[in-house]
Amino acid sequence: MTVFLPREMEPGNDVVDFLALDESADLTTCDREPIHLPGAIQPHGVLLAVSEADFTVRQASANTMTHIGIEARTLIGEHLSRALGAEPVERLRAALAHPRADGSDPLVVHMPSGGAFEVTWHRVQRIVIVELEPADQAASVAMSTLFEDVRHALEALQSSHGVQQLCESAAREIKLLTGYDRVMVYRFHSDEHGEVVAEEREPGLEPFLGLHYPASDIPRQARKLYLLNHLRVIVDVDYQPVPLLGRAQDADAAPLDLSLAGLRSVSPFHLAYLRNMGVRATLTISLLRGTRLWGMIACHHHQPKRIGAQQRAAGRLLGKMFSLLAVAEESHERDREQMRLTQLQSRLVTHMSGSDSLADALIDGAVCPLDLTAADGLVARIDGRTVTLGAVPPAESVDVLLARLRSRDDDADYFVSDALHGEIPDLAPYPELAAGVLAVPLSAGYQDFVMWFRGELRHTTTWGGNPDKPMVGDPTAAPDQAGLARLGPRESFAAWTQEVRGRCGPWRKAEIATARTFGRAVPELLLASARDRLAHFALHDELTGLPNRALLTNRLEQALARPREQGEQVALLFVDLDHFKLVNDSLGHATGDSLLRQAAQRLGAATRGTDTVARIGGDEFVVLCESISGPLAEQLAERVVLAFRVPFSLAGTEALITASVGVAVADSDTTPAELLRDADTAMYRAKNAGRNAAAAFTPELRAINLRRVEIETRLRPALERGELELHFQPIHTIAGELCGFEALSRWPLAGRGLVPPSEFIPVAEATGLLSTLTDWALDTGLAALARWRALRPDLDLTLSVNIAPTRGTTTYLQQAIASALARHHIPAHALCLEITESALIVDDAPARHFFMALRDLGVRLSIDDFGTGYSSFAYLTQLPVDEVKIDQTFISALADRTASATVVASIVGLAHQLGLQALAEGVETAEQLAAVRRLGCDLVQGYLLGRPMPAQEVDRLIGREAFADAD
Repeated sequence: MTVFLPREMEPGNDVVDFLALDESADLTTCDREPIHLPGAIQPHGVLLAVSEADFTVRQASANTMTHIGIEARTLIGEHLSRALGAEPVERLRAALAHPRADGSDPLVVHMPSGGAFEVTWHRVQRIVIVELEPADQAASVAMSTLFEDVRHALEALQSSHGVQQLCESAAREIKLLTGYDRVMVYRFHSDEHGEVVAEEREPGLEPFLGLHYPASDIPRQARKLYLLNHLRVIVDVDYQPVPLLGRAQDADAAPLDLSLAGLRSVSPFHLAYLRNMGVRATLTISLLRGTRLWGMIACHHHQPKRIGAQQRAAGRLLGKMFSLLAVAEESHERDREQMRLTQLQSRLVTHMSGSDSLADALIDGAVCPLDLTAADGLVARIDGRTVTLGAVPPAESVDVLLARLRSRDDDADYFVSDALHGEIPDLAPYPELAAGVLAVPLSAGYQDFVMWFRGELRHTTTWGGNPDKPMVGDPTAAPDQAGLARLGPRESFAAWTQEVRGRCGPWRKAEIATARTFGRAVPELLLASARDRLAHFALHDELTGLPNRALLTNRLEQALARPREQGEQVALLFVDLDHFKLVNDSLGHATGDSLLRQAAQRLGAATRGTDTVARIGGDEFVVLCESISGPLAEQLAERVVLAFRVPFSLAGTEALITASVGVAVADSDTTPAELLRDADTAMYRAKNAGRNAAAAFTPELRAINLRRVEIETRLRPALERGELELHFQPIHTIAGELCGFEALSRWPLAGRGLVPPSEFIPVAEATGLLSTLTDWALDTGLAALARWRALRPDLDLTLSVNIAPTRGTTTYLQQAIASALARHHIPAHALCLEITESALIVDDAPARHFFMALRDLGVRLSIDDFGTGYSSFAYLTQLPVDEVKIDQTFISALADRTASATVVASIVGLAHQLGLQALAEGVETAEQLAAVRRLGCDLVQGYLLGRPMPAQEVDRLIGREAFADAD
């Protein structure tokens, strides 16, 4: 820290000299110089430091005799009126008391000793610093003239378009206002070096426009001071500093901070710097961007020059106006550029959203992604597909860059460099392709990504002197106490050119922001695409592209709910191909698939454009007809039969495959299920009549539906007598290890064989027996599981049970599950409840509470038949799901159709991203098992690995495995 010692003290005098730049000051580096505490002023004015409490003079510049005819030592401790007179002091006191007083606006004071002075003031804590400068005509201009000059300058600044024109206007107007030989607008770059971006000069002066100056030319403490004091003046660089005098007892007090003083003595470094440039007088105005330096307006004169306080106040005003306008112009330019890039990105994202391949759409030329960042080349990997555009480095270099990005331990959502060779030497041989990069990840660890590359932008920077040698030794100065030579500024400011290589142009903030936004948009597109694919396949048959049962049911419900005009009815045509199994078994599944696709096309051609043609499974098609009469529906059915009497082209030969069609017309109270059942019944009538025909549903056919009534009648007694059975199908890990079973209800009905669950469970739900059936299944299944877990504790076997929560049953189910687990001493994690997608779409509070209660209990939750629903997948993140069970319709098609593999891969990927397990059900062949293993499924179930079996067979299976393990 600088110690302020008295430079001299006359015998018997208690007044000392506070000049700060003494032998204790550290001049071995510019950054250590205390430029705000010089202890001296420039000689063209007087400075008085006054106590605000009593207006006594605490310090005075030593030149008061020269300017106001009073010795400085005699002023110390005296009232300020001794120097200024009573009336000026009262004016000053009133100005200090005013809340909006601006001490830079001068008071013109006529001194008691004669002569007029311009007085300015400012506060430093409890001290008022009063500065006096002679108000002579040479330094001042008439107020009327100054007002016109300022008005003209403000109009010129406000009418400028763009930052560059604003700089040129400022240089021109400040020169006219002040009369300096040279006026420059000096702008700081991001690395804090400066560039002269506008200049006005007298003829014959060497131009400085375009020159760059290193950041070290303006040290840190100078930049800090420039933020405080927005206008600085040096009248003559060859001045002799005038010390401040004060009382001896104040010598150990904190030195007087002259940061805001217009008369502040300037660093000898800076004075030498200006002399080396051939400059004698300067005026410098700070240009600000908020709390940072944007640049400066630097005025140079080749002779000593002083301007009045009014002109300085005008210059300060113009500097503030310039700062506001420059920031506004830059903001407008950034906003315009950002808007342009945002619109471009929006067009690109919209274009990509309509494509099946996002990666291909990115580079297909409809919207050029290079324009987002003004890049020369692009490498992108989207959904595992890599594409390139423009000039890019070799693939191995991109891999090196990727490895570096993946090794970073931060979670930044972008990486940018304009000098890539310095960070990754492997890219140094390719400056024309990859001098810089802007990369954004599209997934964790840059597995998917977009990289924009820029080639080298060679350019020449002209510096005002060699920037690598900013300081030189001062041969005239003695070494400091440590023996280090004192420094001085460089002596040469001759233009020094530097060729910049290996760098690209800087990446602008708007480009980086656009790239980051694009990086967030693409994953959303991927997710939306996956959702769309899942939704499409959930509502459409994969093979034919026709609506499936779910979509048909939805449309049928809507059709039956709509009011109908007189004579308009709703009809269903149930179409079944004759002898399709024979074609499929003899000619193969590929030929069978071809037949189904051709059949779909024929149905579309034979029916009306307003009809819905759906495939609901196997070789079964349904046509939904609205606004139709019964006779017209029967005519349409006959047209379909005729269409199928034309041979199909199959496996290089023609084959006649006819169709049987059933027709059912809805009554006013017919339900969708009843109408579909009636049409199915009519179709079987056509088949029983010899096939290749159409038949309409009649009341006589209702006898066929008596089976349902029989089931309804006999189900309750069967439950009470314990006639239902529970069979168990094994579930294995993908590695083949037995890990659990699914419980499946079976009902052996005397004289009719096993009644499938698809028949009696809907009846149970409709007759209020579902809770009883669920209790029985839970109790029976968990009792068996307890026995098997005791026999094989090493396997940690689990049990999956299907449940159907409905409004009003969730509280009961929760209690039943908890009770059954406790009764059989089964840990909650060993029970997995399978719930269909449609059951999950319950938006009332009790349902949400039910699922959360299951999570709290520890029971696992699986979504059954996943991918066949047509709901939002939001529940995957909103509900405590542990597993998705991929529907067997997708698994059965894996060996023949890549689209099924795409859907399964999407489901598995989505499950794993959400931390869920994926179970493939219905695996019946070794090829399907290999496929689901390759696609990443975690669990597998199907006839290939085990059919549903009674509990006794499971006992033997568990026993055999235990015996095999013991061997």
